[in-house]
Amino acid sequence: MNVHTRPSILYKPFQPAFEKMLHSYTEYKSSLTVPYGGGIQIYRFYMDDSHVNQMFVIPEGCMSLVICCHRDHPSANICGTLYKGRQGFFVRSECEYMVIRFLPGYAEHFFQYPTGEFSELEIPVQDVLPHAAELLERVVEKNTFHERVQAFEEFYGRYIRNKLEIPRLIEYLTDQIICTHGKLHVNDLSQDTGYSSRYLIKVFERYIGASPKLFSRIIRFQYVLKSLESKHYKETLEQISELGYFDQNHFIKEFKEFSLTTPKKYAMKGTTGNLNNEPSERYKKSIRL
Repeated sequence: MNVHTRPSILYKPFQPAFEKMLHSYTEYKSSLTVPYGGGIQIYRFYMDDSHVNQMFVIPEGCMSLVICCHRDHPSANICGTLYKGRQGFFVRSECEYMVIRFLPGYAEHFFQYPTGEFSELEIPVQDVLPHAAELLERVVEKNTFHERVQAFEEFYGRYIRNKLEIPRLIEYLTDQIICTHGKLHVNDLSQDTGYSSRYLIKVFERYIGASPKLFSRIIRFQYVLKSLESKHYKETLEQISELGYFDQNHFIKEFKEFSLTTPKKYAMKGTTGNLNNEPSERYKKSIRL
């Protein structure tokens, strides 16, 4: 399978609070050959005072490098795989942020540490990545999103060099889980690959930062979230048994675990950022380089 058509490479996590509430949210698009083996996505946004305490981050099964491009107080943190939704990742306002999202399995090659060591944590990149100070300086001194992406690419080319790679087993398993919207159980994966469930859990913890079961639940939640964006609540409810939920209570409980709201309330408000206020009209730009 071509790397650019693999389900895990085409996987696009949805962060409603950022994509729907921030006018400045912009994704990096390239018409050139996807670098890094297709293993990363890059986006940016401007955090103003009115939103700094309202942003809510939901699980997506990925790890990210979050760079605050404040001229006087720059910083960069590694944000590990989330198990539940949470607030408070972005504490500095009036600041431009650039986020490098590592798709499932790709972070270890870049950081040279097992992804599982970062799960549920936020760690200064200087504590982990050699030459992190240089990366931060080069990114922050640039003025445009395009230039900052180029600065990251230059850093990558100098210190990482090879394209991002993941073990074939992880590549196959993540493709299967994403392709089926998280419906597969670890026993299904074990029978399919011939590896024991215990071994699969071990490699998932290392490369994904979550167990196969949790990763599948996160992928299923992401699928449901997008479904609620495009369908009515009742239409989504009709799918829950097909997606592996036992009943409506199971569906609501799991959705609330990841988003701190019910699917019905989400469908009514259309955001998991601040449910007490109506979100801004969506304005999402793409840059093609």
